[in-house]
Amino acid sequence: MDSRLGLPRLAAIAAIALGASLSVSAARAATPTTGKAPVKGDDEPAVAEDQDACVDQNVKADLFAKRQMRGTRERLFQQTNRHEIMLQGGYYISDLFEGTYVFGGAYAYHMTEDLAIEAAGSYTRISSSSGSELERIFQVLGKSSRRELIFNADLIWVPAHGKLRIGGSIDHFDLYVAAGAGVIDSALSSDLAGNGGFGLKFFLGRAVALRIDVRDYVYRQQLLSQKVFVNDLTTTLGVSLYLPVGE
Repeated sequence: MDSRLGLPRLAAIAAIALGASLSVSAARAATPTTGKAPVKGDDEPAVAEDQDACVDQNVKADLFAKRQMRGTRERLFQQTNRHEIMLQGGYYISDLFEGTYVFGGAYAYHMTEDLAIEAAGSYTRISSSSGSELERIFQVLGKSSRRELIFNADLIWVPAHGKLRIGGSIDHFDLYVAAGAGVIDSALSSDLAGNGGFGLKFFLGRAVALRIDVRDYVYRQQLLSQKVFVNDLTTTLGVSLYLPVGE
């Protein structure tokens, strides 16, 4: 082999090897010590997740604060297996005679939140003014009013539970219907009477409720030698106490 041709070839090979080693060193210097090359956007999901978590916590805190401001109760007024004692008073509208006052009381046992049985008794008077044509001709009642006692047993059904805002708080109420039978005892009747009606009950605290009742009583009254069917209405306002008080 010619020595003059071998020296240039060896010089070229040495230059190529030196360039390759310098390139590898530069690449190692640019790579992080962890051995993983940085990828664009790796840190962005973590930041987004942290921001979403902060937003969710802020929304929850805001909703909780608004709920506390409304004064919403922790749970609805419980009636199941409780006893209700009520006093009530209102106005009595007679079908044939004058309207007058009525007052009485009631006891109810709540089997469920929607069903209850109730027994009630009321006192009123039936009267007619001296100028009434009926009294002037027949003298049905005489010159004085006569007492009337109303006794009935009813089934109470609650088809709707609701709530409304009064002032700054939310209060719960029930809309219920009632139907049953009983006896109306007076100078003109001692007959069976059917009744039906509806009412509203507003819950105050955990053991007290305010009630509004409307009832229609259908029964027979004795007018001289005839018995006629009449519809007498009562509208009453009552206050109920639930036992046990602590639910």
